[in-house]
Amino acid sequence: MRSYGQYCPVAKGAELLGDRWTLLIIRELLFGPVRFNEFERGLPGISRSVLASRLRRLERDGIIERLGDGEGYTFTQVGETLRPVVRTIGDWVATWVIEDPRPAELDPELLMLFISRHIDREELPTGKTVLCFEFAEETRRIWLTMERQDVSVCLEDPCLPVAVRVRAPVRELYRVYMGRTSLRDALDNGSVVLDGLPADRRRFEGWMKWSSFAPTVQAAAAR
Repeated sequence: MRSYGQYCPVAKGAELLGDRWTLLIIRELLFGPVRFNEFERGLPGISRSVLASRLRRLERDGIIERLGDGEGYTFTQVGETLRPVVRTIGDWVATWVIEDPRPAELDPELLMLFISRHIDREELPTGKTVLCFEFAEETRRIWLTMERQDVSVCLEDPCLPVAVRVRAPVRELYRVYMGRTSLRDALDNGSVVLDGLPADRRRFEGWMKWSSFAPTVQAAAAR
């Protein structure tokens, strides 16, 4: 990005973070160190050359640093201070701008990545718990394998017993994730269906923390 030629903190901030994809790269780093291919998974549509360019720029500006032995990138001490900045931007959008997702935004793989980052691991039983999400309009299934130390998204059947099957249109599950509707309301109106043992279906709600911006969306809707 070219300089705005203005001696102003807002202008300088736009020069640092205003390039396309840069703020989303920062978003990915909020969840810990990220390898190059993991950035690609969380940023569908970005080219490898653009990603490499943005990472070099952020590294040069002292916001991120590379870890050794192919461990990816992490925030520097300066980068860590961006956490509340990103939170404030997200809360503002969640309060005043967010609407239901548009068709072009209905990416089930990205949704499952988002959901996997917001599992309450302390609520999980010992051992491995598997969820299967079935998206009718996509005619596909995506699995979450969950343990207290790790949660993984599986695009292929892990061939493990499934505790709960979740059947929903992608749009409705996005709405639940973002707090546009509650899981209870979605279950009551049939837009989301849970199949599994009664005890596992009851536990499912406790496992799901949904988006960290969902409470802001709900508070805005209640005004």
